[in-house]
Amino acid sequence: MEEKKFEEAMSKLQTMSDELKKDRDAFNAERQEFEKRQAEMLAPKKDGKTVLGEQVRSIVSAMQEKRAITLSGAGAVEVIGALFKIFKNRTDILDGLRYFYGPNSATVIPILNPRPARPARVAEGVTNASSDSTAALGATRLEPETYFCELPVSFEALKYLPFDFEAQLQEIFGDAFADAMAAQVVTGRGKATYYEFAGLFTSVPSDNQIACAAAGAPTIADLVKLALKMKDKVMVNPTIVISSTFYAAATTGTVQGYDVYRNELIMNGSIQGVKVEVTGYAPTSTSANAIVAVGFDKGDYAVGIGAEIAIRPINKVGDTNTYYQAIMGMDGKPIIAANTYALKAISG
Repeated sequence: MEEKKFEEAMSKLQTMSDELKKDRDAFNAERQEFEKRQAEMLAPKKDGKTVLGEQVRSIVSAMQEKRAITLSGAGAVEVIGALFKIFKNRTDILDGLRYFYGPNSATVIPILNPRPARPARVAEGVTNASSDSTAALGATRLEPETYFCELPVSFEALKYLPFDFEAQLQEIFGDAFADAMAAQVVTGRGKATYYEFAGLFTSVPSDNQIACAAAGAPTIADLVKLALKMKDKVMVNPTIVISSTFYAAATTGTVQGYDVYRNELIMNGSIQGVKVEVTGYAPTSTSANAIVAVGFDKGDYAVGIGAEIAIRPINKVGDTNTYYQAIMGMDGKPIIAANTYALKAISG
């Protein structure tokens, strides 16, 4: 009798053991599948571009270990590419520009000027066709300057990571560098004295500056004049950049005969099909000769990035935060300055 009970107990134990083994095997299979998919996500793609997650993980690991890290080459390009997506979501002004990458922060990036002269008809068999002195096919250069950003990170964030630090890291640096880049694209003061971007509002040739009809903020009539001037040119993505202050004045003010343009601006954000972008980075001065609006082709503005990001940890006595100093190289300017137009204020 006892032997029979023992055999039943052993049989139940064996059944439980088999079920546990089956569950363990299923768990291991799921874990292997998860690790396989994770490895696929982090592994380099076939085209040679590394996946962002691996690079961000390297940054997070370096932060936890409080050591410096430098991303360069394809890895940095992947991180920078992800930051650009965040840049563009922050402000429309950065969307549609042309971006170029160099090997590091101290690089010279050659940019081809993509506007050859207009082809002209010649007679059959002609042997003396005249050359076109206005041909614009040439090369310009972008030389990234160093831009610095400091990120304080608390001891608790590094130690316990109570949130998705990898995702937050992209947003944090994206916010910081987006602000700097957008401001530079709009109002950068150039290389000569300030080592900044050649900004839109500071790079308009004097011959391309159109005087407003009256002193003060530009009216809808002034903006129509600028839009029509741009329509004379071959532009893929013509855009007018203006401050919110001047935009409000143009959409609330009344100019006889221009209601249709004002309605188009309010309803579609455009004038004669030329997109109007409002940005807080644009200046609001109405002093004599101040630039109050700029019109350009977005494809004619180039931003050069030194494809290298350096992040260095700094500790301070008596401070539980670790300060991570992020450094990257950036430069930008209009490729064809002659195709940039502006409205300028007149004196009262």
